[in-house]
Amino acid sequence: MTSALEWPLADAPALIERLFPVAKLSAESFKERNSGAAQRLTGVGRWWGRKPLVLVRASILGALLPATDDPQKDLEVFERLLGLDDVSLHQRSGLSTAQFTASSSEQRRKDSRPAESFEGPTDWASWMMINDHLGTNAFSLPELVQELGLRRFGSRLRVGDVFAGGGSVPFEAARLGCDTYASDLSPVAGLLTWSNHALLCAAPADRRRIDAAQQWVYEEADRQITEWGIEHDAQGRRADAFLWCTEVVDPETGYVVPLSTTWVISTRERVIAELVPDPLQRRYDIRIVMDASDEQVRAAKQGTVVAGHLVPPPTPDCPEPQRTLLSRLRTRHDAGRGLRPWTGDDLTPAPGDFLQERLYCVRWTKDVRVGRRVQSVKIYEAVTAADLDREAKCLTLLRERFEAWQAQGFIPEQAIHVGNRRQAYLPSVRGWTHWHHLFTPRQLLIGGLLAETAELSGAAKELLGFAGKVADRSSKFCVWSNATNAPAATFTSHLLAPVYNWSARGLRLYRSLSLPTSSMPSAAPQVELRDARAVDTPCSLWLTDPPYGDAIPYEDLSAFFLAWYGKRLTRHFPEWYGDPKRALAMQGKDAAFNTAMIEVYANLARLMPENGLQIVMFTHRDVRLWADLAMIMWASGLKVTAAWTVSTETENRAAGANAVQSTVLLVLRQRGEVDILFEDEVLALMEAEVSRQLADMQRLEDTGLTWSDADLQLATYAAALRVITAHDIDGIEPHRELLKVRAKGEKSPVHHLIEQASQVASRHLLPHGLDPNLWHDLGAHERFYLKGLEAERRAGERRTATYQELSKGFAANAWPELISERRGQDAWLLTASGMGGRGLNTGPLAGTLLRHVLMGVKLTTQTGQPEKGLAWLQQEVRNFDMQHTKAINLLEYLGKQPLPHWSADAQAARLLRGALMNAGV
Repeated sequence: MTSALEWPLADAPALIERLFPVAKLSAESFKERNSGAAQRLTGVGRWWGRKPLVLVRASILGALLPATDDPQKDLEVFERLLGLDDVSLHQRSGLSTAQFTASSSEQRRKDSRPAESFEGPTDWASWMMINDHLGTNAFSLPELVQELGLRRFGSRLRVGDVFAGGGSVPFEAARLGCDTYASDLSPVAGLLTWSNHALLCAAPADRRRIDAAQQWVYEEADRQITEWGIEHDAQGRRADAFLWCTEVVDPETGYVVPLSTTWVISTRERVIAELVPDPLQRRYDIRIVMDASDEQVRAAKQGTVVAGHLVPPPTPDCPEPQRTLLSRLRTRHDAGRGLRPWTGDDLTPAPGDFLQERLYCVRWTKDVRVGRRVQSVKIYEAVTAADLDREAKCLTLLRERFEAWQAQGFIPEQAIHVGNRRQAYLPSVRGWTHWHHLFTPRQLLIGGLLAETAELSGAAKELLGFAGKVADRSSKFCVWSNATNAPAATFTSHLLAPVYNWSARGLRLYRSLSLPTSSMPSAAPQVELRDARAVDTPCSLWLTDPPYGDAIPYEDLSAFFLAWYGKRLTRHFPEWYGDPKRALAMQGKDAAFNTAMIEVYANLARLMPENGLQIVMFTHRDVRLWADLAMIMWASGLKVTAAWTVSTETENRAAGANAVQSTVLLVLRQRGEVDILFEDEVLALMEAEVSRQLADMQRLEDTGLTWSDADLQLATYAAALRVITAHDIDGIEPHRELLKVRAKGEKSPVHHLIEQASQVASRHLLPHGLDPNLWHDLGAHERFYLKGLEAERRAGERRTATYQELSKGFAANAWPELISERRGQDAWLLTASGMGGRGLNTGPLAGTLLRHVLMGVKLTTQTGQPEKGLAWLQQEVRNFDMQHTKAINLLEYLGKQPLPHWSADAQAARLLRGALMNAGV
């Protein structure tokens, strides 16, 4: 395929190759991701790693729009089209002019609708400004996309994504009016991508049909469940939640102990469970207390499982039972034989199994008229014999339908694949061998009933994804939230981690799981299940987010959902398959994965025109993976022309300090003919390119675009990759380097080059007020620490992602040791006092002048005597006479920290600086 030069924009650089409003897109992406279930595609079904729709839209428009010789106007037009400028923000906010003018930019963005819901300018003046700058004649985003596509590629823009996943790229591309191709190896991803359009972009008649079908499914299920009598009691009340726990025999007391990390059921309503010993039965009665006292609530917070240990409550004959490690009990069970593997016929634990399952609380609802309104009153009660009879009836009803429902694909039938470590723990710690073992009989009965009814509805194909939502919200992994008083989802992360207690929904709580529908205008995407290496559909723009670093086990996640609708999927989509294709899954970071990635991107390069573009979204902080990615693109015949860092992930404290919160967009074109350079020539070019990149970005600040230090540092990767991928380097053959087996810690030549580019950049990122000569002499972690302090002082940065991105530019790999972070709280660099005496002899700052200066400040703060700090420096710093001036400069910088948590140490730094200056006189 070749580009036709008569097309006006055929050879024009794309706007995304010159500028990208990173700061505003980061804010909008973060806002979109933080909206949780309100995200447009989340309601269709769960998937991991979905990129924000606003970022996808910006990428597509940025690839189409030309970069002119007026960057300020380019930016103004771009932001107007995306709804990021003040004019559009005013429209999105719904505030009056006076309110909007009086509010801060942060408040405006907070109060506004998400940018992904912005359908483009609606006023004539905006389109006149846009058309005048671009020379177009469009009055909507689809019209503009079509016109620019014709001028750049000679046809309407065709966007492709071969790792469609949750479908962000094809959904947004189709909404913009692009011809859209989407493929994925996973049938779950394929169904989500198809469903996004079928449900959210449905024609009005189809939308009415789908909504009516959902209503009918619920009403039919409600009628059947009422007829069965499995949710109603003799008083006419209806249960909407069932709380379960596991039980285990305590070897010391012989009691059967219910297991839970807490016995608080509702914090807001003060509902708890109390365990009362029954010496006769050698077990515990579980009483439910509503409106519990403060003392009762405090006692209930102590669970019977603490840090993996069984902690039994006191009994009359054992007032202080010993705690026992549960994993040890598990391995010793059945005379050391361990757990019994469940069979395909098992629906409940066998009598001799290590863990038993116990229903211990039912939440009843009763509709009460209050004035003109009907109010639902909720009552938590302990389990009665009648409740147990209803559970037994669920089991009987399920057994009557079990084989037929499995054969028709209404409930799971497949065995759990244990060929990898991620799934091996399900049989090893629970004995579960089949997917249906992850559900109680009640959950299987309701799930099967809903699936059977949906299949008989007028929208069976569109409601396939509903089975996935049911499975995600009804399993033995759905813990009960005592904060929201509702069951949580199966997947609170992308891993299936068994829990000791869970909750099951009554039908009323399934009502909230209905699939969303809307009638947004959109072109229909072409969706296929296909290995990315075998795709043969040409596209002018490939926008992909490849799997990398073995981060998310997509094939295991797919297996969970396919167990619920895999058989029905192939009936409605005969050209598709219903298994996760594990053998073809691209996961990992080894030679086989690198080879597969080269095959994918070489194929995509072949399937795009000479002036086509690719945008690769990459979310990882490992420099080695960056080096591999550079070689993959190089070996695929692609070169990097730009890269942008956008904050896309919500802050995940639970993931720790190394969790990634940013996505890098790599913009690529075909390499064509390139020169062969020696490594020292490449280094010289990289240094010049890094300097030019940083200078260009700093000049763009005059146009209103703002950059963080992390943005500037990550831009050095763009510079390095642009040079590396635009040349052949003597002695480096990317295929060979990617397949080479390396010793632990060994780095590839490209890894070295990227690290050197980062070091070049670090010389340009001098903190304000610090002596350049001192900066030049500092090590990587010293530079990281001082630059991090500037980020805190200048922008009030408190997110782990900020320090994470800073560390990349300085090659400061041990940076987490310098961070103070508590779960659920802000992250800060450790202060001098916070470090204390740690890290003097080992650690990232060990032996450095900065570490000794921080210790001197700590001693001054602690004693109030700068002489103590001065004595430390004079005794501990080698050749201190030669370091005297540098120490004064460091103390001056530390003394300027204005933040409250630095107050005492900053004062001490100023005192110590004065003492040090006097000592030098």
